[in-house]
Amino acid sequence: MKRRKIVKTIDKFSQKEALQEQDEKQGKFDSQLFKRAMAFCKPYKKNFFIAFTLLAFLAGFNLLIPYITKVIIDDGILNKDLKSIILWSSIFFVALIIRYFLLYSQTLIFSITAQKVTNDIRVGLFAHIQNMSINFFNTHETGRLISRIMSDVDAMNALIVQGILTLIIDFATAVGVLVIMFRMNTILTWWILLFVPFVVVFTFLFRKGVRSNYRDWRKKNASSTGAISENITGVRVIKSFAREKSNLNHYKRVNRELRKSIIRAIMFATSFTLTMEISTYICMIVIFFVGGSMIQKGPEFLTVGAFAAFLQYIERFFGPIRSITSFYDLLQQAMSGAERIFAILDTESEIKDKPNAYVLDKVHGDVDFENVTFGYTKDKVILKDVSFHVPSGHTVAFVGPTGAGKSTIINLLTRQYDVQGGAIYVDGHDVKDVTQNSLRNHTGVVLQDSYLFMGSIMENIRYGKPGATDEEVIQAAKTVGIYDFIMSLPQGFKTEIKDGSSNLSTGQKQLISFARALIADPAILVLDEATSSVDTHTEKLIQHALKQLFKNRTSFVVAHRLSTISEANCIYVIDQGTILERGTHEELMKIPDGKYYELYEIQFSKLQENA
Repeated sequence: MKRRKIVKTIDKFSQKEALQEQDEKQGKFDSQLFKRAMAFCKPYKKNFFIAFTLLAFLAGFNLLIPYITKVIIDDGILNKDLKSIILWSSIFFVALIIRYFLLYSQTLIFSITAQKVTNDIRVGLFAHIQNMSINFFNTHETGRLISRIMSDVDAMNALIVQGILTLIIDFATAVGVLVIMFRMNTILTWWILLFVPFVVVFTFLFRKGVRSNYRDWRKKNASSTGAISENITGVRVIKSFAREKSNLNHYKRVNRELRKSIIRAIMFATSFTLTMEISTYICMIVIFFVGGSMIQKGPEFLTVGAFAAFLQYIERFFGPIRSITSFYDLLQQAMSGAERIFAILDTESEIKDKPNAYVLDKVHGDVDFENVTFGYTKDKVILKDVSFHVPSGHTVAFVGPTGAGKSTIINLLTRQYDVQGGAIYVDGHDVKDVTQNSLRNHTGVVLQDSYLFMGSIMENIRYGKPGATDEEVIQAAKTVGIYDFIMSLPQGFKTEIKDGSSNLSTGQKQLISFARALIADPAILVLDEATSSVDTHTEKLIQHALKQLFKNRTSFVVAHRLSTISEANCIYVIDQGTILERGTHEELMKIPDGKYYELYEIQFSKLQENA
């Protein structure tokens, strides 16, 4: 089934992203997306509970350390009490050791748990994409989908690991510090709180800018990933047309936009962080003046130790405040990724099993197309009221000009798309009533552009039947005539397929694909222009293999080379979505003004010219 280059339309996925951006600008999505993102954490509630408990103790030790400093200064140093200094210094040391182990334990638990959550998200997203229909992949760039699975999920992981961890511990610390400061000195505490409204207002003003910058960053990153993926995938075409420089310039433009987007986001976030930090130091300067004057009035107003503790508490108060406000910065990155992740997860496949779909078992191979009508877009019909019957074990071929609808018939048979009118039956079962997996398990497919996976030749052939023995793989290779070539390789069947199958010729890849289809032993075999890219010698090998392959199974062949289908039980000539002619090769050749006769004469003339 050769992938069709269809006209791109605004699909549900794209519409969802557009609506999200519109709602985002109106400030509607934060709480909803955050709640959905956090739902992934539910299976690990016990782990998070343990981590949060450790966090509570850790926050307590963070509050205790400045207070110990106050006691050491006021009761020990100022009173020249060596025993008190030694005692409280020892307590200070023990507190630091305990704090270290608490911090290590909760960070470890959080990180491991977060990675499990991330794994669940990534696997769930991958599984969902795997189940999408072919049209989804036709209308979405590979690079952007990869970016969703990798970059956007990483952003959500940062939210879970750093975000939640930082938010909870900092919020608890800020509240605890505030309570202690009020108990120590109410006046100084109120002076400190004067700066809090500034922080809140400033954060609110930065909110929209941060979100917008990180959303743009994610988009530009997806575009950059898509450009890289496209360049690597199409490297042979690029080199054939000497377009390296042009592609490099295109990537430079895309990457330049990404760089600008990243710089804008970093500058925005850095300005925000630095402003928060400056506000902390201004607050400390004010406390120096106010606290210093209070110390001069006497210890009943403020002790030196309390003043020293206050300075530490200021950092422990504004540090968490800065982190909490910075959490919004992290949240924007995560939410930008979450929007795109949920846009995919909320997009349903166009091809779905019915709730009561049943498994198709013991297929004989009778196939019926009854008044089938279909179009890839609503405004352009590809097939118009097509009907035909293929008895079990017969071989049928489809010929006709490019775009006539030949491959569309194959796509509909394997239910890569659903018919818009009429019905398709396999052994009397409507293909819409059975599960997709069971239908495709009985259908072997060999495409024009054979795709081989990274791994050995043995593994690639066995892909058609995962449980096949080595002997079965070898027999399949012998049947299609690729065995001798494989054995001529230094590692034989263990030879690794390089990325893009660059170490194999087109014909060799096709023969391996034939072996892969053969070992699956399907009741229905589909060859979608599978011999159009092979040389004459390889074609002869395939012709011999096909005679064995077609035995006792229903075979559908889409071919440009009419010589490969001359022995088909029936040949259908397709043009503009309708069946113009049908019959055997001999029957069709008896129609001098027929379309098949015309196509055959054209190919025969070309062969004579090339001879």
